[in-house]
Amino acid sequence: MKITITLLLVFTNLLSAQIKGVVVDENNKPIPYVNIWIENENIGTTSEEDGSFNLDIKNQDKNLIFSAIGFETKIIKTLETKNVILKSTSIKLEDVVINKKPSNEEKEMGYYESSGFRYHMGYFVDGILFKFSKEEFEKYPFVKELKFKTLSKNSNAKIRLYLVEVNKDDSPSDNLLSDELIIEVKKGSRKNIIDLSAKKIAIPENGFYIVFEKLKIEENKYYEDYEYKNKDGNTIKTKGLQYQPEIPLSPINKEIGWHKRINNKWEKTEKTTIQNPNSYENLLMKKYHNKYLVPSVNIIISN
Repeated sequence: MKITITLLLVFTNLLSAQIKGVVVDENNKPIPYVNIWIENENIGTTSEEDGSFNLDIKNQDKNLIFSAIGFETKIIKTLETKNVILKSTSIKLEDVVINKKPSNEEKEMGYYESSGFRYHMGYFVDGILFKFSKEEFEKYPFVKELKFKTLSKNSNAKIRLYLVEVNKDDSPSDNLLSDELIIEVKKGSRKNIIDLSAKKIAIPENGFYIVFEKLKIEENKYYEDYEYKNKDGNTIKTKGLQYQPEIPLSPINKEIGWHKRINNKWEKTEKTTIQNPNSYENLLMKKYHNKYLVPSVNIIISN
């Protein structure tokens, strides 16, 4: 099945009710950056550093899903979200044993591009699969570095990044390979390099996913002025809300992308199709036609 991506501007519905609350752990300590979704809808937010959150919602009979790394997922009624307590879970990261002296051999691989982007991160959560040949797995058993591209209209915007294992069907697992990282990126078009060598992250034989999560927090909000004509031909001016930073997407032929769109569940990323890809109007979009779109990211693996 193919999908056609259409760029839409989503504006705030003034008739929505605003739900406010705070997310804490069992010791009443606030939990930052919790993913909060409206059940069965592609609408959500993220808790702030102090655990607080607010969300505009039309139907207050809906359930909200609360999900955070290291905590059990919780589903509760919208009207019961004033104080949400999440129960912690045990996440064990495997110890790494180094049997030989490293010789600093390394290899860079991935899908990093530096310019010419027309698509940005369209989902709340994006994951990209990295697989390795037997030779690569044996010669370069550790993740040394990540390099990824961001485009931000805000200064010091934040995004969450972590690595997870791969299930038997090649879908992303819930088993972490690394602690989560909250990455602060600078304004503008930026190359971000994250040194992971000190963490000694061992590559699983069947590969791993790099996961990016967009944080819907106050400091990531950006409002842009837009104009459009209504059905009567009148020009309407309004503001559209965007969340920064954007992670631009690269077109590839491999089916290695997954995303979360509804209910915090992983879905396989499908091919993008462009209407009239050979037209002059779509000259710059043609390269995306009939391709899979994945975050612009490279990894360096080493011994």
